[in-house]
Amino acid sequence: MTTTYGHLTWEEVRDADKERVVILNVSATEDHGPHMPLDTDTVLGMAVANGVAQAAPDEVLVMPPVPYGFNEHHKDFPGVIWIQPETLIAFVTDITKSLAHHGFRRILLLNSHGSNHPVLDLAARKTVIETGIICVSASYWNLMSERINEVRKSEIGGIAHAGEFEAAMYMHLHPERVHIEKSTTQNLHNPDSKFFNLDLAGGGGGAMLMRWWSEVSPDGTMGDPTVADPETGRKFLHAAIEETTALIREIRALPILQRRDHH
Repeated sequence: MTTTYGHLTWEEVRDADKERVVILNVSATEDHGPHMPLDTDTVLGMAVANGVAQAAPDEVLVMPPVPYGFNEHHKDFPGVIWIQPETLIAFVTDITKSLAHHGFRRILLLNSHGSNHPVLDLAARKTVIETGIICVSASYWNLMSERINEVRKSEIGGIAHAGEFEAAMYMHLHPERVHIEKSTTQNLHNPDSKFFNLDLAGGGGGAMLMRWWSEVSPDGTMGDPTVADPETGRKFLHAAIEETTALIREIRALPILQRRDHH
């Protein structure tokens, strides 16, 4: 059976193994510096999701992506499409409730845009409360931070937004769309800060302040894309697929538990 949800017929959905984990990638359409396309988050998130489907074809179904996210703080850059967080929570929860209605019991909300992380956490929690199924949310880079640091070339602060990590993976997948010669280093890492540094594999410091993106980045970049290369990108993507597949298998092993009503 195909692992692509949209290629199924209604009869195939009816007869499908409902213990498969349904993967829904939620991403964004936004600036990624002068060197990368607006669809970066969707392309990378779906490369991970489809890579998992190749690695575990009997264990998952991959939904069409949600290519818009919570990113109004980027709107000073032309091309950005932003969705209010309340709208996005409701939209994603409607998708998960639809899947639950059709009998699916295990869903992974696979995030590929940083500011979606709290939104999808809430959508997953609401899904569990309203349906009783298992719904997990995860940003794929959080599953693999140690492996990012094993192969990265950039210093801490070099992997935040449109930096080495994303640029290298996109170069591996579609080199003709990445113009690395237009990229510049914008590493905002402050070694004197204990709480406010942003690096996807270096720890965020524990506190969150999301400023207007144009206040902190003149061209939409945060990090060091200049050191990106396709071979590093291949290693990043391979690690992302491996770790996400491991998560899928843990989700499949989770028991469906029964509530205890103490009223």
